[in-house]
Amino acid sequence: MSLSVFAADWKLSRQLSLKGTYSDNIDLSGSEKTSDFFAELTPGFVLQGKGRRLNLDLAYSLQALHYLNTSSEDKVNHRLQANAKSELYQDHLFLDFNLTARQEIKDSLAPSGWDATNTSENLQNTYTYLFAPYFKNRFGRQAELTFRLENDGVFYSEDGDDSLGYRANLNLSSGPALGDIHWSLNANNEYVDYQKGPRDRFSKIVGSLGYQINNRWRADAFGGYEDNNYDSANETSGSIWEGLISWTPNDRTKVELGSGYRYFGWTPRLGVDYRRKRSVWTAGFQRDISSARSDRLRTQVYKFEDAFGEAVTPETGADLNVSVDTATPDSSVYINNRFDSAWTLQTRRSSLGVSLGYVLREYDDDSRDEGTLQARLYWSRRLSAHTSGNLGLNWSQRELDSNVSNSSNLDRQDYGFDAGLTRRLSEQAYVDIKYGFRDDGEESAENRVTLGLRLNWQ
Repeated sequence: MSLSVFAADWKLSRQLSLKGTYSDNIDLSGSEKTSDFFAELTPGFVLQGKGRRLNLDLAYSLQALHYLNTSSEDKVNHRLQANAKSELYQDHLFLDFNLTARQEIKDSLAPSGWDATNTSENLQNTYTYLFAPYFKNRFGRQAELTFRLENDGVFYSEDGDDSLGYRANLNLSSGPALGDIHWSLNANNEYVDYQKGPRDRFSKIVGSLGYQINNRWRADAFGGYEDNNYDSANETSGSIWEGLISWTPNDRTKVELGSGYRYFGWTPRLGVDYRRKRSVWTAGFQRDISSARSDRLRTQVYKFEDAFGEAVTPETGADLNVSVDTATPDSSVYINNRFDSAWTLQTRRSSLGVSLGYVLREYDDDSRDEGTLQARLYWSRRLSAHTSGNLGLNWSQRELDSNVSNSSNLDRQDYGFDAGLTRRLSEQAYVDIKYGFRDDGEESAENRVTLGLRLNWQ
C-alpha cells in the first residue's frame, strides 16, 4: 500500500469561496415571507492521485452559513466525495473505497430550495460509505474468477432508517480463448440491517451466454433464479430471464435494447450512447428493484469526469443542487422505473446542456407510487477573454399516488431560473454575480441575488 501511494502522481487544488446573498423568502414560507441576507464561506480542496496501483479522487468542502436576521439558523454543511481504487497484490487482490457526505431533502413534497442554503426544516445530512476488497484470478485464456466482499452503510442526521449492508459476489466468466462466444456465471448474496427496521436478504444466481455476431451486432441471453426476503404483500422470489441485443456501428455509437421477466413483472432495458467530437447524447431506461439506501449509495456529490469522459477538477465552492428526486428515507423496497436522457454540446466559446429524467417508484408494502419528472437546460458562453455568462432553466413535477384509505394524492411543481456573469481577475481569482428565481406554485416563490469571490490555487 505504501509503495502504491508514493508511486502515484498527486495533484492538490485548494479552493476558497466567499458569497453574499439576499433572499426575499429565505424560509420558503407561503404565507408570510421572510427576507434575509446571508454570508457563505466555503473552504475546500480536491486531492487526486493517479498511479500504477492507486487511483484516488477526493473532494471536500465546509460550507459555513451566517444569516443576518435569523442568526439562530446559522449552520455548517459538510460535503465530501472520496473514491479510491487500489491494487494491493499484483493482478490478484484489489480494494474499492467510497465515502460521501451531503445535504438532501427529507420530504420530496414539502417546500424545498434547490440547494442547502434555505432555512426550511426540510433538509438533513446524509452519509454513506463502501468498503469492498476483491480477488481476481485468470485461468490462462479460458476463464476469469472474481470474488468480491462489500460492507456499506447509509446514515441520516434526522429522519430515516440508518442501515448497514453486507454483500458477497462471485463471478466466473469466459476468457478470450472462445473467441466470439462469451459465458458467465454470477452469484450474489446481500443482507441489509436497518437500525429501527427489518433485516432484508437479496440472493440470486444468473448465468449468461453471448455471441458476437459481427463487428456491429452482439446477442446475449440471461437466465437464473432469485430468492429474496423483505416486507411485501406479494411474491419476492422467482426465475429471471432476459434477452439483450447490442448494436455498435462505429466507435462513437452504442445502442442496447433488451427485455426480460422477473417475479415483479417485465423488465425492459434501453441504453443509447452517441458521441461526436463536440457533442454527446446518452439515454437509458431500466426497471429493477431498489431502495432508498441503494439510491443513496449510487449518488455522487462531486463528479471527476465531464460528459465526454474527460477528467475534471470539481469546484468545491460551486452551488450544489439538492435533488428533488429523492426517495423517502425508510426501509421500503420498491420497483424503480427510471429513464434518463442528456445531451451536451461544446464549441470553442459555448457550452449547451439539456437533460430530461423520469422516475416512478412503485411501493408494494403500503400501495403508494412516487413519481418525479424533471428537465434542465443550461447554457454558458465566453463573452470576452475574461468574462463569461450562463443561463439555467429547471422544472420538476413530483407526485404521490396512494391507494391507502383516507389518504389523498399530492402533486407539486417547481420552476427555476438562473442567470449569472463571471469575471476572471487573475489566474486564481474569479468574481461572480448571479440572479436566481424559484417557484413551487404554492406561494413559496423566492428571488435571490448573489455576489461571490472564488479563489483557486495549486
